[in-house]
Amino acid sequence: MRAAGGIGSEVSGSRRLALVLGSGASATLGLPTTTQLGERLLTKPNGIELWPDIEDFISDRIADYWSTVFGWSHNKPKPTLEDHFTQLDLAANSGHQLGSKYDPKQLRAIRRMTIHRVFTLLRSPGWQVDCVYRFFKALVDNFDVTVITTNWDSEAESYLGLLNIPFTFGLDEVTLDGRRPPSDGVLISKLHGSVDWGYCDSCRTLTTFGDQTVHAVVSQRLLLEPGDFNLLGRKDLATKLGHDRTNTAVRTCGCGGRIGVRVATFSYRKDLNPHAFYTIWDKAASGLQLAKRWLFVGYSLPEADIEIRHMLKWTQLARRNASEPSIRAVLQRDRGAAERYQRFFGISESNVFQCGFEGWISEHFDRFCDSE
Repeated sequence: MRAAGGIGSEVSGSRRLALVLGSGASATLGLPTTTQLGERLLTKPNGIELWPDIEDFISDRIADYWSTVFGWSHNKPKPTLEDHFTQLDLAANSGHQLGSKYDPKQLRAIRRMTIHRVFTLLRSPGWQVDCVYRFFKALVDNFDVTVITTNWDSEAESYLGLLNIPFTFGLDEVTLDGRRPPSDGVLISKLHGSVDWGYCDSCRTLTTFGDQTVHAVVSQRLLLEPGDFNLLGRKDLATKLGHDRTNTAVRTCGCGGRIGVRVATFSYRKDLNPHAFYTIWDKAASGLQLAKRWLFVGYSLPEADIEIRHMLKWTQLARRNASEPSIRAVLQRDRGAAERYQRFFGISESNVFQCGFEGWISEHFDRFCDSE
């Protein structure tokens, strides 16, 4: 087994691999794709730690926002997540209203509630897919792997953990037990944040919760502020949240600051300013630049991801050998995405596979691992 040391391992340059995962990879494990998330955004999730009256209110507020801003009704197509978040962010972040109904504070409240809802929809269904176990194990056995993902879910790290393969986010982390430096292992660069991360705005440190509070951001209601419910007309729910004390332990950082949540949304104007994101993106860029091979799985290369596309392009060009990196993309019958890969990277159609994740593992994976 090759050393699971990310970009710093001593391994032949030809065996360095950057694995880029999108929502299509997680769909194999039972999670919704980005498009499906938008379609399900009004769906009230189930869960023993979720409060139905609060979840109903969140659905109503999102529906009301769509109706007011996009003229949506139940017999019309739903707005995309990109449009939903872009209009929220551009208005709220510039301190402007969106129409006469929504002021910046209300827009930020709806944004937090929307992210909470998406997080509830991304909780792992617990599927264990044999070919995915094989995929991660064989990659780490054969390559020096850097994992780069735009997904908020925690499926990649869960599978590595189940395989006893050490991994790291490459950051100092603050857990409920204290602060610790980055660990060793396969580097996982989560470019847009995670369902399992908190962020302290005081010491500007990523916070993880370990096994003590699984899905802590949702179960501990870190995104649900009593003031937001009061602002949107439900003082009773604000009072209910205010009396809730289950989240006290995970809301306070070791430095004394308050733990919140920072993620980059599906907006065309993503907020990538939090301090922790800088390190994540730097390490991802290093992994891409050093890798001789790039493997994209379930990532559609959306035009909205302008920052990612620019990082991919400059790291592709910042090398002396113009034939590097070797690029492969695994998709699921997505002609538009296939054309984006061919146009953006100049690769041939034969390097874009449309057989889906499981089909590619079955038909092409062994040859990919054996090739130099």
